[in-house]
Amino acid sequence: MINHFMKKFSEKSYLKDLDRIDLSKSDSNIKEVKNISYINDNVIEHKLDIYYKNNNKLKPIMIDIHGGGFISGSKEMDSLFANCLAQRGFVVFTLNYRLAYPAITVFDQIEDISDAIKWIMSNAEKYEGDINKMYIAGHSAGGVLAIAESLLCNDKKMRDDFNIDERHYKYNGIILDCGLMHFYVKNIAYWGMRNMIFPNGYKIMDKYQYLIFENNCKLSTLPKTVLLTNEKDNLKNMTYYFKKVLDDNNVDNKLFDNGTDGHIGIIFKPYTDQNQKIIDDIQDYFEIMGK
Repeated sequence: MINHFMKKFSEKSYLKDLDRIDLSKSDSNIKEVKNISYINDNVIEHKLDIYYKNNNKLKPIMIDIHGGGFISGSKEMDSLFANCLAQRGFVVFTLNYRLAYPAITVFDQIEDISDAIKWIMSNAEKYEGDINKMYIAGHSAGGVLAIAESLLCNDKKMRDDFNIDERHYKYNGIILDCGLMHFYVKNIAYWGMRNMIFPNGYKIMDKYQYLIFENNCKLSTLPKTVLLTNEKDNLKNMTYYFKKVLDDNNVDNKLFDNGTDGHIGIIFKPYTDQNQKIIDDIQDYFEIMGK
């Protein structure tokens, strides 16, 4: 009963978040290609959108994974953020994936993301994307999925356990926006969440162990990682916790604790001077040319 309530509550919160997005701030010169199926089942959860400047030049790719506690949300949440990054010269792919509960799990979502990237690798050049310059951003719960997706590039055993094919690409950088990076914390609320998003017996499954990142020996293979938070982010402590995990594993990382936009606020207001400055600094850190 409580799981059903939490699912409905999250869906209502998502609809309120959609109302916060001011699409009048979008640049109409950015080409937007919507609802492309990355798996041939025509299911909305397996669709992606593309945002880019159509100028016949190859551009770095940004994969964008929405948040929503694994149980709600969609690529539409990140549409303004994607438009903003496209203005700066990225080809941005925003992804849908199947939402957890009652049947789908985080393990299924990780496979969905992998399938979406497989499609992108085969089709990016049609949209002026350079597969040799790949970045990935995860918002809130999407941060877990972004880290898992990057780790799959470097860990054959993880790919085998998730039944994912060999890879021939890696990421140049990761952005974790107010990431849910400590979802296995010992707390009754997170215990309830885990029971919604993982299958029975998950604690002893190898797939779950990969997601306890501080115990994952492959974490040191991550590329440059950006962590975003701010004083009103309710998961701020998780960002600082994960920074220590990255530091302990000698991962090159940079934390930005700026502003008062709240949890994943940058996706709602990427156009403010403060957030534009943050994106400038991220591009400098990744050594990516500006607009």
